Amino acid sequence: MNPYLILPLFALFINLWLFTYVLALKGKHRVVHLYLFYSAALSLWIISIILYWSFLPFHWMTWIFKISSISWLLVGPLFLEFVFAFLSKNPNIVLYLLRGLALAIFPITLTTDWIIAGVERKYWGDMLIQGPLYVYGINLLTVSPPVYAIFLLIFESRKEEIGFRKQCYLLAFGTFLSSVLGFLTTVLPRILSEGDLHYPPLSGSVTVIQSACVFIAIAKYGFLEIRLEKIALQLYAKLREGVILLSASDDLLYWNESAKEMLGFPKITATPEKLDLGKFLEGFTRRPFSRMDFKRKFSETKKISSEEDMLPSSDSVYLEVSKSEIPISGRDLGRVYVLRDITEKKEASERINMLYSRVIRDLDIAREVQNTITTRDFPSSDKFKIFSYFRPYDRVGGDVLNCSESADGSLEILFADVSGHGISSAMVAAMASISFNVFSRKGNKPKEGLLFTNDLLSSVVTQHFISAVFLKYNPNTRILEYSYAGHHAGLLLRDGQTLDLQGKGGVLLAVGTPILEDFQIQLRPGDRVLLYSDGLFEVRGSKGIPMGNTTLVEAVKKLSYQDSDSLIRSLVSYSESFGDGIMTDDLTLFCLEITG
Repeated sequence: MNPYLILPLFALFINLWLFTYVLALKGKHRVVHLYLFYSAALSLWIISIILYWSFLPFHWMTWIFKISSISWLLVGPLFLEFVFAFLSKNPNIVLYLLRGLALAIFPITLTTDWIIAGVERKYWGDMLIQGPLYVYGINLLTVSPPVYAIFLLIFESRKEEIGFRKQCYLLAFGTFLSSVLGFLTTVLPRILSEGDLHYPPLSGSVTVIQSACVFIAIAKYGFLEIRLEKIALQLYAKLREGVILLSASDDLLYWNESAKEMLGFPKITATPEKLDLGKFLEGFTRRPFSRMDFKRKFSETKKISSEEDMLPSSDSVYLEVSKSEIPISGRDLGRVYVLRDITEKKEASERINMLYSRVIRDLDIAREVQNTITTRDFPSSDKFKIFSYFRPYDRVGGDVLNCSESADGSLEILFADVSGHGISSAMVAAMASISFNVFSRKGNKPKEGLLFTNDLLSSVVTQHFISAVFLKYNPNTRILEYSYAGHHAGLLLRDGQTLDLQGKGGVLLAVGTPILEDFQIQLRPGDRVLLYSDGLFEVRGSKGIPMGNTTLVEAVKKLSYQDSDSLIRSLVSYSESFGDGIMTDDLTLFCLEITG
C-alpha cells in the first residue's frame, strides 16, 4: 500500500464524518444545504486524489484526471456560495461569473489539452501535466474564491453581534490556512518549477481544515439546531393547542396534528411546502400582532373537499391565534403560531351578549315604569315650591320619591330608600310607591301610612328593608306632620340656620311591626325642608374614607344662602367632587320651600 495515501484517506474520513453528521440532522436551512453540496464536492476531490495515488493502469489516468476535474473546479464556487448564504448576502455578479466559468471550463478540460495535457508518474502516485490554461484556471476557480470569501467574512461581519462575528473569523482563519497550505504545496511549486512537482500536492487534503471550520461555525451559530429538537417536537405533537412554525417566506417547517385539525386540513393530503394562513382564516393579516381571534374559512375547505374527496366542514369554528417571532437558524427569524379553539367560548360570549341585551332592554322598560311611578311633576301653588333631584346608581334604583295632593290642597310625600340597588331594589321601590298611591288621599296620619306599607310588603319582601320619611303638609295651616322609619333626619333651613328635623323610628321590613311616631312642626314663610338619600354622603374620598352625614350637613350650612334649585345642584356637585365622580348608591334630594 502507498503510505502517502494515509493523508487523503484521513482527510476523507474526517470530511465524510462531518457530512454524515450534518445530513443526519436533516436541517432545512439553505446554509446547511450549501454546506452539504460543498462537502460532497470536496469528498469527490479527495477520492480523486486517492485514485491518483493508487497507481492504477497508466493509460486510464488521463481520463480519470479529466473527468474528476469537475470536483476541484466546483469546490471554490460552492464554498463562495456558502459564504454568501452564511452572511445572508444576495449573490452578486462575481459569484454568477465563477459559476459559469466552472461549468464552461469542464467541457474544455474533457475535450482539449488546454487544462490537462497528460499524466506523469511520481513516487507518490500520478501527477497531471498542466496545459497552457491550467494555472489560470486553478487560480481563478480554486484560489480566488477563498480569497474573496475571506474578504467578505471580515468586511461584512464588522457590524454584526459578537457571537456571529467570531464564527466569521473562524471561517476566515480556516479558509486562509487551507488556501495557504494548498497554494504552497500545489500551485507555487508548479510556477517555480515550470509545472513540475517534487513533493506530494496537499491542496485537496488540507481543504478538510476549511470544511471542519465551516462545520464548527454553522453548529456554534445554530444553523444545525443542535438542541433538544426531537423532545420539543414530541411535546408539540401531543399538545391540544395547534403549533405551526413557518419561515420568513412561509415555508412550513413544522405543524402538529392539532393545528391540521383546527385549520380543517384533511389528514389524507400530503404536507404542503408552504402554508398561507390567509387561505384558512378570515381577515388574517401579515401585520405584526401578538394575539387575535379569527373565524375559520369554510369556502376553502369545502373547495378542497370537493377536489380531494374529503369530508365537508361543519359549523363555524373560531380560533385564537398567538404569534411570535423565533430564531430558526443563524440570523434567520421564523414565526411560530399557537392556535386555540375558542368556538365554545365565542358562542358562550355571543349568548351572554344576547342575554345582556335582553337584560338591558328589560332594564330600560323597568326604568320607564319607575319613572311613571316616581313623581316628576309636583303640584304648584303660590304657598309652596317643590324642588327635586333623582339619579339611580344603575339604570334603575331603589329610591322612592312620590308626592300627591289631596282635595283640600294638602301634600302627602313618601321619601324612601330601599336597601341595596339595582333591579331587586327597584322592584321593592315600585311596590312601596304603589302602596303609597293606595294609602294617600285618605287623610290618615304619616305613621299609619308607613305601617300600611310595612304590613303590605312584609309578606312578599324578605331580602330588603326600607328607610323612609312620610310627610304631610297643610299649606293653609303651614303645619308639617311627619314620621321617620329608620331614615336619617331631614334638615330645616330657617333664617340662615340649618336645623335637624327632629324625630326617629324603626326601619320598615326589618322586624314584624316597627315602632314609629308622628311628629309635627309649624313652618313659616321662607322655611325650607330638605330630604336626601344616604347616597349623597356615602361617597368615599381618594383615601377610601366616606364623607359622612356630618360633613354633608356642614356643607349645607355653607351653601344655604343659595336658592333651592342651586342648593340641590351644588350639593350634588360637592358629593361628586368628594368621591371623584364615583357613585356608591342611588341619589335623591327633595326640598319643600314655603313661600306663603
